[in-house]
This record gives sequence, structure tokens and C-alpha cells, in this order.
Amino acid sequence: MSNPVKTPPKGIRLILLVFLPFGCGYYISYLFRTVNAIISENLTTELGIGPADLGLLTSIYLIAFASSQFPLGVALDRYGPRRVNAFLLLVAAAGAALFAIAESFTLLLVARALIGFGVSAALMGAFKANALWFPPDRIPLMNNLIGACGAVGAISATRPIEILLHVADWRDIFAGLAVLTVIVSLLILVLVPEKPGSAQTDESFGAQLRGYGLVARDPYFWRIALLFAMSHTAFLIYQTLWADPWLRDVAGFDQTERANYLFIIQLGFLAGLLLTGFLADWLRRTRVQPVHVFGGGMMMLIGLQVLLAFGVTTGLAAIWFLFGLLASATFLAYSAQTKHFPATLTGRSITAMNFMVFVFAFICQWGIGGVIEAFPANPDGGYTKTAHAWALAIMIALQVLCYLNFIRPSRKARADG
Repeated sequence: MSNPVKTPPKGIRLILLVFLPFGCGYYISYLFRTVNAIISENLTTELGIGPADLGLLTSIYLIAFASSQFPLGVALDRYGPRRVNAFLLLVAAAGAALFAIAESFTLLLVARALIGFGVSAALMGAFKANALWFPPDRIPLMNNLIGACGAVGAISATRPIEILLHVADWRDIFAGLAVLTVIVSLLILVLVPEKPGSAQTDESFGAQLRGYGLVARDPYFWRIALLFAMSHTAFLIYQTLWADPWLRDVAGFDQTERANYLFIIQLGFLAGLLLTGFLADWLRRTRVQPVHVFGGGMMMLIGLQVLLAFGVTTGLAAIWFLFGLLASATFLAYSAQTKHFPATLTGRSITAMNFMVFVFAFICQWGIGGVIEAFPANPDGGYTKTAHAWALAIMIALQVLCYLNFIRPSRKARADG
């Protein structure tokens, strides 16, 4: 089904026909990504899932997401974001429906993997659409506004879901999400126009896959991608799962209080996306580029995690709000890569970086469950502050290594010096 356009949309029509449908897709994606943090206690109680299995269940979404990134980059450059995203969202809807009826851990894993695979184009498709339709100097702002749509989805997965759990079962919630995902898929397919010539190429599929080699051989890609992947991983695994046990075991909060703090994290993430997006847009005519804002934000994010590793609970609402706010600067890495690579490699450069973050997140999300479980459990069923401190210390060390690689002078700079 094609959706050709004779007159390219501009202004408010561009927002309504391109930005909003893809924004809705990323809203759904992030809601799916973070909802397990709220229902984790329900899954543990009903199905007897332990910390390591809970980490695996949440992480399988990430590895399914990551496995799609290389063919996804080619598909986005070859067929365009509209058709790719609309089709994959139907896969996510099927996964949500299966999750709603699953009675075994194995079926939950399969369902969660289908959801992860199905929403894998939500962000990358939106970024590809932004690159096609918006001026290059406005892409940092538009990318961050797409991210803000995801942050609203993450907010929806905190206190609102916790309130729904008082009147509905978690299975009913996933059934409703399946229906909502189908609706969003149809919105993208019907409303978004096809930009003439944007999804045509003379390259074979194999030649397009080999285009990833050009990305991988570029040192600039690795400087940005490693820091982005590890820093976003640290945010992602706590935002989607491990902040809830930390708030229970270290701060001593009940489920309702924890839901409120998870809401604060998402609110900080939303505020940060808007702040860093508009800041990068305002600075676009100066020597301060989005990559500089990105680097500064990551340095402060690492410092903030040190407070959490030491178990600081004074001013905890401000700490977790800043955790979300500073993590939002990771989104500027996408626009940095988009600016660096030619338009023909846009889809592949950003999906290669996205692949890294979800592989890292899969390993670290599951690994943290193993680290925490290696320490003796508390009598009440929670885990010790020491267990959480070690998990955070490992994540901080990995981010510091990536930051040192980010700031080291390039060969060109050393030659010029």
C-alpha cells in the first residue's frame, strides 16, 4: 500500500502527517519497554519469577530489538520508514496479545521477544523520517521531540499503570496495549506520505549490508557510539527495571512510593529531552555543537550515579529526576552521527549505534540480576545495599572507560598538534 504525495507537507501539516504518527509509535515502544518495572512484583507473585529470570524476561526484549538493527537499517534506507514501521508494529501487537494470555515463563519470553522485535523500528524509523523531511540543522530538536514522545510513554508506564493495576489485571493491560498498537500501525500507514525517491536505491541488499563496513571503519562512530551505548544502557536498565528494587531495598519504599519515584525519573527524562533539544537548536549557529552537549551531560550522569552507589537517600527525588534529565542528552548522539555520515547511510549509521546499546543493555540488565543475586538476600525477600552498590559500581566503571575513549584526541587532532 503506497501513500504518494504530490505536494510535500510543510509547517503544521508536516507535524501532523509525519511527526505525530511516528511520535505515537515511539510512545508505544517506550511504554512497552518500561512497563515491566511496575508489573515486576505481580509477575514474581503470580508466576514465581526470581531476580535473574526477571532480568532475562525484561532483557529478551532488548536482544530481540538488537537482533533486528542491521537488517532494519538496510530496510529503512531501502523501503522507507513508513512501511517498515507500520508492519513491525503489527508484530509488536501480536507479542502483546500473547503476553496477555501466556501461562508459562517460556511463552512470556517469546511474547516479550516479539514485542521487542516489533517496536525495533519505532525510534530509528522516526529518526529516518526526520532526516528525510526536516532541515538538517533542525534534526537535533526534532529527534529530541520524538524522544519526548517516548518519555511520555515511559511516564504512562509508571503511576498510571500502577493505578490501573488496582482495577485491572496486568493481562488486561497488555490486551489493551495490543489493540492500541494496531491502531498506531494503521495511523502510520494511512497518514504518513511517501517522499518521492526516498526509498529507492540501485544497490543490492548485500551491497547495502556491506555499507555497515563504512560505518564500522570510521573512528568518529566509535567515539560517539561506545559512550552513548554504555551511558544509555545505565539509564535504560534502571529506568526499565532495577530502579524499582533499588528504591525498595535501599530507600525502603512500598510499591506506590516506588511508582511515584519511577514517575519522577520519566518526568526528568521528558524535561531533559525538551531542554537539551531546544538548547542544541539554540546553539546550532555557535561553535557549541550537539556532541559537546552530549559529552557534558554524560560526565554529569556518571557523577550522579556515584551518589546512588553510595546509597544516598537525602534529596532522593532530585537525584532521580536529574538521573532522567541528564540521561536525555544521550539522544544528541543520534544527530551527531546523522550529521557526520552522508544521507545514504543515515539508517545504517544510527541502527548500528542502536544495535550496540541494546546488546549492552541485554548483557547488563541480565548481569545485574546475577550480581545482586550473588549476595545474600534480606529476610524480607529484598537484597542488600551492598549488592546494589556493587552493581552500580560496575556500571560506573564501564562508563568511565567509554568516556575516556570519547575525550581522547583523534589521530587528526594529534597530527595537527
